[in-house]
Amino acid sequence: MHEVFINDAMKPSKMLRHLKSKHSELENKPCEYFERRKQELGLQTKAFKQNFVQNKSLLKCSYLVALRIAKTKKSFTTGENLIKPVLIDVCSEMFGPSAADKIKTIPLSNDTIRRRIEKISENVESPLIHKIKESIFFAIQIDESCDIAKKAILICYVRYVDFVFKEIKEELLCCIELVSYTTSSEIFNALNAYIIKHSLEWKNCIGVCTDGAASMIGKHCGVTKRIQEVANSDFLITHYIIHRQHLAAKSLSTELNEVLEESIKIINFIKKGDLNSRLFAIFCQEIGAEYEQLLLYTEVRWLSRGRILTRLFELRTEVEIFLIDKKNPLKVHLSDIEWVAKLAYLSDIFSYINELNLSLQGTAINAFHLFNKIAAFKKKINFWLNKINSNNIDIFNNYYDFVNSQHDLNLAKLNIIIAHHLQSLNSSFERYFPSDNTKYEKKLWITNPFITYDNSQLNLTHREYESVLEISSDIMLKRNFSRMSLDKFWVNTRNEYPSLYEKAMKMLLPFATTYLCETGFSAMTVIKNKFRNRLSVVSPLRLSLTNLEPTIEKLIEEEQQQSSH
Repeated sequence: MHEVFINDAMKPSKMLRHLKSKHSELENKPCEYFERRKQELGLQTKAFKQNFVQNKSLLKCSYLVALRIAKTKKSFTTGENLIKPVLIDVCSEMFGPSAADKIKTIPLSNDTIRRRIEKISENVESPLIHKIKESIFFAIQIDESCDIAKKAILICYVRYVDFVFKEIKEELLCCIELVSYTTSSEIFNALNAYIIKHSLEWKNCIGVCTDGAASMIGKHCGVTKRIQEVANSDFLITHYIIHRQHLAAKSLSTELNEVLEESIKIINFIKKGDLNSRLFAIFCQEIGAEYEQLLLYTEVRWLSRGRILTRLFELRTEVEIFLIDKKNPLKVHLSDIEWVAKLAYLSDIFSYINELNLSLQGTAINAFHLFNKIAAFKKKINFWLNKINSNNIDIFNNYYDFVNSQHDLNLAKLNIIIAHHLQSLNSSFERYFPSDNTKYEKKLWITNPFITYDNSQLNLTHREYESVLEISSDIMLKRNFSRMSLDKFWVNTRNEYPSLYEKAMKMLLPFATTYLCETGFSAMTVIKNKFRNRLSVVSPLRLSLTNLEPTIEKLIEEEQQQSSH
């Protein structure tokens, strides 16, 4: 059809020879004929360009929809079964049939969306690895759990310094399926394979945070021990602080533990039976109670104790009437004012523990912040203990209100029980979070370098201590410190005080909790459910959790547009 000539072949003599030899039937055609053919060729080129631009736009739409589906953790069929029909209906109504016809050509099938999500995930992962390498130092948190298909999944989050934004960032590093066992060697080998594949170096890893599982924190062959053998000399191992806080809070005397167990039995009698649950809700509605349901207690939900006990205390009258009607022997507890007083105290103390637990959760939290929260709570326990010993109980609202409404209570006996519990709680917190934590006390200059410190209290060289003195005397740095986050302040001192920056990062980068891994597993339960139990969760999970923006234009350039199927 159309041939392309080299420059030398464009000579008039050669063009004439080509016309006579190849297109002899056109030899006698007038010039107007060739002008028309030239115009037709121009129109074909224009149509090709328009089609190319349209195809590129359709491809970008496909990627954008795939990214949105992954972010919202929806099924891949949502694109073809919901999004496309809705767009067709809207465009047909708003812009006419021609716009709807264009929407129909957007590729949004299940397999297409899956491929798009996988490619976007790879596109996000590459710059993350590059940023970690730029950061040099990084820290990780790891946790392992099973999905709905009983497959063992290892999630690893990374914390690194992003020099573009000049602050510490947190991102999902990897999600790995453990094929067989979940021993420490299997977990380490899977993680090590990922580190090697992406040319990361363990020597730059300065911290790992895990839960208390033996396979993770085993002294001789745990995952943390294996990482420590190949990691940085200043490698820091952190046992999940919120887990330790939960263990410390479990300390209860026999009397209070009996009240807790009996309360759980009462709640389970009403909540576990569908009929009882419905009847209790109808009863509460009829009498105009503030709430219509009790809250179900589960041991694995650490925050449930304070909430379920508070709700039971608030609905104690309604629950007692309901138990009497059902002739349940547990009714005797709610008519025992001493038992109810203990319930009121437990609801108060566990509510305080809930507040502490919630304050320890979140993103971009360092160990200094968490240990300050723990230290403050320990001081509160001592304050509460002193108040109870002086028979001042207004610090516990539910307990105070109930005791003041009763006149036959042996308040002295109850206060002794409460004091013993607070002493036990204080000892438990001291065991899990000792006050003489020199590891963090010697690093307090990181949290505020503008306070005068004695060099003997700090683990610094003379040169480093002189640098701290310089910082403390710099008015501009002090102004920046008040305006910036702690990590951003130290990242900005990198060039001027490299030694102090390095020491600060080795304390600020390590995670203190595995909160992010837990949120990852929560997202995984939404993405991979009983309707999609064969789904590979790696790519959708990364896109649902990442804060990095993919470069979709780059993906479009690497791929040809394919029709939906």
